[in-house]
Amino acid sequence: MKKVGLAIDYSDICRDYNTAYLDRDNLDPATKKCMKQVLTWSKTFLTELLEEFEVNLYNLSSTVAVKIDDVSSKRFLFYSLEKEITLQSFVMQKEFVQYDSLSAWEAESNETILVQNDEDGGCISFFFNENSPVSPWIKEKLKDFTLDEVPFEAIR
Repeated sequence: MKKVGLAIDYSDICRDYNTAYLDRDNLDPATKKCMKQVLTWSKTFLTELLEEFEVNLYNLSSTVAVKIDDVSSKRFLFYSLEKEITLQSFVMQKEFVQYDSLSAWEAESNETILVQNDEDGGCISFFFNENSPVSPWIKEKLKDFTLDEVPFEAIR
């Protein structure tokens, strides 16, 4: 089954700040304010998404459920000029299924949602099966956002 994705750019959350300059180590008040807005938004959005589709968050290869705060964190969401960013993926699914790689996740037809951060720390992406009920839900929930459709790449 083909996987499709939607990227949510932080500029839709922080409309009064150039999000290309977000650095999680920056103590500038405007940067901190924007990052706080993104963190608050992501926590609320992820909570609603998990509740709507009755799923939990997992690492690709760990049976322990991940807390929303692990995804809605500066380390996951934002780049650091000093430390860069670690590209990460989390899976939202009803029960844990181990995936040895992103390619293994892509090959599955299960109704799961993959959440990934961005190498530049400027957006968060959600991937799911084409024609999944997740897509219209996200589009309706974020109808005031400019959502970018992004192709899924199993090599990261």
